[in-house]
Amino acid sequence: MRRLMAALLILAVAGGVQAQAQESVQALPQEQTQTQEQEQTQEQEQTQEQVQEAGADAAVFDPVAHLLDRSHRYSVEWTGISLGKGMIALQGDAGGCYRFESTTDPIALVRWTYGAPREQSRFCVRDGAIVPVTYAYINEKREKDSFRLDFAEDNSEVRMLKRGDLQVREIADQATYDPFLMREVVRLWVLRHLAGVAPAQAAFTMVDDDRIKTYRFAIGEREIVDVPAGRVDALRVDRLDDRRPHHYWLDPERGYIPVKIEQLKEDKVELRMLLLE
Repeated sequence: MRRLMAALLILAVAGGVQAQAQESVQALPQEQTQTQEQEQTQEQEQTQEQVQEAGADAAVFDPVAHLLDRSHRYSVEWTGISLGKGMIALQGDAGGCYRFESTTDPIALVRWTYGAPREQSRFCVRDGAIVPVTYAYINEKREKDSFRLDFAEDNSEVRMLKRGDLQVREIADQATYDPFLMREVVRLWVLRHLAGVAPAQAAFTMVDDDRIKTYRFAIGEREIVDVPAGRVDALRVDRLDDRRPHHYWLDPERGYIPVKIEQLKEDKVELRMLLLE
């Protein structure tokens, strides 16, 4: 629907510009006038194609078909040092909704000093769109870091509860998601692009415990990567962030789940996750 409205807006603006230009066109030489008319016709045809593509989005791509129950284990490294293992799981829930969870199994030293944090995200699919419902970051060892997000039904605001303090924030962009759900949203966007109904670059907004920030993502080329689960001809996706860029390698044979994730700082790999199985 958002793509359809954007395309309609482009079409309306193009029509307004054309109307404003009619008087000046009459004074131009005939050859130049014909050239402008041809260009305007081409622009109108392009915007009409965008409207048709946007309207066909829901018919061409159904995210539900790609939200099958799954569970995958990853190794986790921080600056080259093993922190342990993590599990990411997706499970269908009632009412067209889903539970997306991350659990950790850290090495003894990390568990003792920092704990074993986990993330829980619940979202639904409505009219082909991903709608966040709740999110929780839980670390029983460091309760001060734990927090919860509750999204309004129309996604106009989010309530954040941390250390007993409740804050309400307005959401300006409907495409706003919790930090963990962002991974699944990016995966589905890639699938939309491959289906021909999404661009090769896109922006999504993330709400966290202390900020609301928009990030841009770009689909790159296929690359061969070696992970514990095997050699993969993966599709690379980059988060275009000058401070801490992220790179994702998605496996077409596994439904474009990430088999490798890297977070960089000052051109050095800070965090790395590799698919184990």
